[in-house]
Amino acid sequence: MRTGVFLRWAAHPLTAGAIALLLLNDHVFKPAWPGLVTGKLSDVAGLVVAPPLLGLLLGPVLAARVAAVTAVLVTGAGFAVVKLGAAGAASAVWSVVNGPSAVLADPTDLVALPALGLSWWAWRRVRAVPPVPDGLAIRWRVVVVMPFAVLAITATSAPMDTTQAVESVRGEGSQVVIQAAGRIYGSASGVDGWKFLSDAPAPSEPPRRPQAQACAPEAAAHCYRVHGDGVFDSGDRRGGRLFGVDETTDGGRTWHTAWEVPAARWEFVQRQHPFPAAVLRLSKLASTEVLVRAVPGGHEVFVANGVEGLAVRGAAGDWRRVPVVDAGTGLDIRPVPFTGFGRVIGDAVSTAGLLALLALLIGTTVAAARVRARLGRGLTAAAPIALFLFLAVPISGAVAFFGENAVMSTTLWSVTTSCLVGIGTALVVTQPRLRRPRTPAIGAAAVLTGLAFTAPALGWTVGYPQEHAPTVVLGLLLAAACLPVVVAAGWWTGARDPDVLTEPPWPPVPGA
Repeated sequence: MRTGVFLRWAAHPLTAGAIALLLLNDHVFKPAWPGLVTGKLSDVAGLVVAPPLLGLLLGPVLAARVAAVTAVLVTGAGFAVVKLGAAGAASAVWSVVNGPSAVLADPTDLVALPALGLSWWAWRRVRAVPPVPDGLAIRWRVVVVMPFAVLAITATSAPMDTTQAVESVRGEGSQVVIQAAGRIYGSASGVDGWKFLSDAPAPSEPPRRPQAQACAPEAAAHCYRVHGDGVFDSGDRRGGRLFGVDETTDGGRTWHTAWEVPAARWEFVQRQHPFPAAVLRLSKLASTEVLVRAVPGGHEVFVANGVEGLAVRGAAGDWRRVPVVDAGTGLDIRPVPFTGFGRVIGDAVSTAGLLALLALLIGTTVAAARVRARLGRGLTAAAPIALFLFLAVPISGAVAFFGENAVMSTTLWSVTTSCLVGIGTALVVTQPRLRRPRTPAIGAAAVLTGLAFTAPALGWTVGYPQEHAPTVVLGLLLAAACLPVVVAAGWWTGARDPDVLTEPPWPPVPGA
């Protein structure tokens, strides 16, 4: 088995110990004892774990030693680049698949680089040992270790909640005054030029009651109110009605929507303001307070929009969303766009990865079954996919049941996905060796399956369709349509080698 030495590298006791250390440190030691030691331990353990996993990907396409050297060098180079300044980009990429994550740029973390030597030592040890028979022992060892390795690398600790939001807005003299990120700011225009005034009142002081409704100074019957009068409930959240303002011109007998975030795009907006552990702070994802002040030519309306900054109505009646920025204190609250290609579809990408992995398992199962059928053992090829489904169905069902009302649902699914990816990957790489020139066909069909599922989600990010719900159904239908391609690729990969010619070549060789 070409990947056998990399499987033994991934299952080496040193790698397994580093996996356990990484999981314990990120989720037990760091929260209990934050500091220099626990911070560096994760770097050391991660540098030991990452090369074997990368080697498993490179092993099928490179010579063993070249793949191992490349895995170690790429891991070290990537770690150094991130720690020397590319942490922002790494955080953004990691947050797509892992939820809100923080990767910090810290040159002192480079002291952990010698840990790559430990990983290389483990490689030398498994490389020096004569290859063991391709039996059940090594397969089960990898199947057990791989989920924890993927989980340790992906399920890192989430950052603390430091989400900035405009929590209130009021008028003081000629200024518009807001409370945001624990401070008080003022602006003469209410649109730009924000200046720090003071810290917010201490939590022990009685909180000020938000003004959910206000009327125009020149017309008492002309009033505005935030959607829901500042009362948040899950029904409004699902309907996208939390960001919005109602208006009346007859003293409150009838109301109509003056401005709102389109209900069909509310989920897209909400996903661009992720909170650690996916705990929605509805007070930060809603219009909470309204201010109306007189200006020449009419009146202006200012609405505290939480993480979206402010919604402002000019004297001419035009509404717009405006950012709230003060470079001096680091305040930077900006409204997000209603469309953006490829944004906030981390859940779709995770699901697409699982579907591609399932397609890969199906393709390799078909190929292995055709190979083993010639030996009279065709049914044994179905064991890996049967085991994957046997584990995936109850695990996913349990998470869906027990995590239905959990406040950390995204984290639960992230952990579940990581475990299933690890299990599936282990089962794929432990399949018996197939014909190398043809195996990329199965991989291509699996990638096609994942892309087919992702395509509707990408369309949703640019507004086609407007709502998110139809994209899941359409994606599953497109992925299912790729199943015949996957099966055909597996059948072709497991085809019998061409028979050796037993007759003389034609035309006959002279003198033969």
